[in-house]
Amino acid sequence: MERDLAPEDIPAAAQGSELTIEEALDRPDPSPDPEPGSDDGGQPGATVAAAHDYSGIRWPDQAHAPDFAWIAGLEAPAKLKLSPETFETLFKLNRYTPSREASVIAFALRGATLDDGHSAIERDEVALTLAEPNHRNFRCVIGFYFHKEGKISAFTGSTVPCRKAVYGSKNGGDASNMLPTGLYTYYVWRHKKLKPALRLGKSKSDLESGGRATVLRNSADLMLDTTDTFSPSTPLDNVHCSYYLDENADLGAQFSSWGCLTVRGTKAPSHEWAKFQSVLKDVGLKSRVDLILTTGKEASIVANSGNDAEKLEPTLGALRQGSRGDEVKRIQQKLGLEASGYWGAETADAFTGRQRALSRDAGKGPVADGIYGRGADALTGWSVFEDGVA
Repeated sequence: MERDLAPEDIPAAAQGSELTIEEALDRPDPSPDPEPGSDDGGQPGATVAAAHDYSGIRWPDQAHAPDFAWIAGLEAPAKLKLSPETFETLFKLNRYTPSREASVIAFALRGATLDDGHSAIERDEVALTLAEPNHRNFRCVIGFYFHKEGKISAFTGSTVPCRKAVYGSKNGGDASNMLPTGLYTYYVWRHKKLKPALRLGKSKSDLESGGRATVLRNSADLMLDTTDTFSPSTPLDNVHCSYYLDENADLGAQFSSWGCLTVRGTKAPSHEWAKFQSVLKDVGLKSRVDLILTTGKEASIVANSGNDAEKLEPTLGALRQGSRGDEVKRIQQKLGLEASGYWGAETADAFTGRQRALSRDAGKGPVADGIYGRGADALTGWSVFEDGVA
């Protein structure tokens, strides 16, 4: 098993292996996302009869949705005002130390929609409403936190695979996945022929290889839930345009994704994707841009509780992908891993396996969500957290 290293500790690629953007665009992108055949907002696709029955694809209830199960019992107001303070509190609660070398930190909220239109540009706060995610419609918000200016730009998007991708994973199609919540390191680079886009890269000197992540893959049915498989891989779950604006009958969705995060707009570029790309152009190619992927529910609890990290710690303090520090080291030691203090794909893989086994032994079934909160601390009996709350 590989050792988890923080992005800045990954050795540089061998000299001469770095490609220019022009050279990269001439090479096939190994991302599993197929290249959509139309860039016009999906109108031709709307006239094509769907080849498959997607009616069985559904989103699990909160008690069985991996990113929501650990807080299923908590109440969250349906409305929230997303602010810079909300992000800073989420960073503290999850032991994230996002890179601030670029002018922005990217974000994605799974399960939320904008209250006013499809974009909000450089706001002090952004009004959102919680929404249950699905694999068909835009039910997520993606954007940028300008950490120096204290501003937020937010856009309509999706953080889940489309219905065709979920269907195909169990019926002979290209394998899809869903990126769990966490803090991920992206770089301003490309997705297939799209440039610039945000790429889940291995390092600044090796953008093409892709960064490792432990992703969720549906295994038993057409639903991604806590009984499904967490798979360590190099998924190339990049951030790119949705390609479509209206539902495409073949995809069974308004967006084309086999695991990537998508911003509403076409390849042209158009709509919110054009605005998203304008920020990337200002940031500059090869720049590191960390991205916090969280749920709308967590953001709502934080925002509506006054962004008070100390008050929220006993309920929302957690460790997962991208977390750092001594608490992560304690978990790695318990799992028999080298204690790097950075929670990456290998720690996620080892922990979800242990969590599933312990849950089965506790009579809860073979379930895992990959999040080490107070519930997981009680399940393991490891007393990982400094405050001793179990």
